Amino acid sequence: MTRKTIILAMPPSNGIVELIEKNLQFHGYQVLRLDSVLKFKYNSIWERVYHFLHKNITQSKTYKKTLREKQSFHKAKQLLADNLYDYALVIRPDIYPPKVLALLKKHTKKRFIGYQWDGLKRFPVKNIIHLFDRFFIFDHTDLNNADYQNHQLYSTTNFYFDVIKPDYVQNDKLEAYYIGDHQKSRVAMIEQCAEKLAENGVRIKFIIPTSKKSDIKCYKSKYLTFGKKNRLSYQDNLKNVSTADILVDFVIAEHNGLSFRHFEALYYKKKLITTNKHIQYYDFYHPNNIFIWDDKNLGEINNFLMKPYSPINPDIIAKYSFKNWIENILGINS
Repeated sequence: MTRKTIILAMPPSNGIVELIEKNLQFHGYQVLRLDSVLKFKYNSIWERVYHFLHKNITQSKTYKKTLREKQSFHKAKQLLADNLYDYALVIRPDIYPPKVLALLKKHTKKRFIGYQWDGLKRFPVKNIIHLFDRFFIFDHTDLNNADYQNHQLYSTTNFYFDVIKPDYVQNDKLEAYYIGDHQKSRVAMIEQCAEKLAENGVRIKFIIPTSKKSDIKCYKSKYLTFGKKNRLSYQDNLKNVSTADILVDFVIAEHNGLSFRHFEALYYKKKLITTNKHIQYYDFYHPNNIFIWDDKNLGEINNFLMKPYSPINPDIIAKYSFKNWIENILGINS
């Protein structure tokens, strides 16, 4: 049986690209990765000097941008050679030059797919969306974005990586796990949650992987771990997910879609504490398993911790697998 071929273009993202590649291969795809075309370096000292002079004399950054785009296009052309691929999936297409996207489309036989997994308000794609056969967004409220009313958008969710099988670990006491970059808007939530869980006898593993003193000074809680050395690859992060009892998620203000943490909790059968209220409208929501914290009800956390985990229908769990997700966005079963 001939393997389906696919171009995967996306940012490195803490090792998620490796996991997506691995999951595609697990489900029978032959993968060409194009994250390497995003890396940039000057070809000579003269290019670096010219950029410095150009930027400081004209107050413009266009020279480096032009160099970057030319270099990306050249690298992509070399990688693609004369080959054609069944599909191309571009995640965060706003980071790829339009000429590179147009080149990828020329090398795609069936469907050229875009996925903006970080919200159209944060990272607009209006100038490139027309290049794609289908374009997906993870934040369902983007379907009503006035700037995109003339474009056909498709809503999808994130997923869990089914190439990795969960291992059950029995802890001597409940452990809550959170990892996330420093963002000033969620400092208070992180600290309040850590303190309240600790009060209720929960072991805390909350990681903010920053070594910047100005960031660390924003926090007062003794239950947090800092340092760039604690930044994890996504696969190592999933090891912590597997051994925790409770996963914790703090939604970014600009997001309404569900982060990967929600689907990891579903797949690994973990309890979840989240500030994303939209989760109550999903078919896997169960109040025994998911605590929606609205900044007022944290006092009710003890009752939530005491309740046993309620099993979810296996068909619902399978619905959010990588296998189902990739087949849906590529239109393989339609």
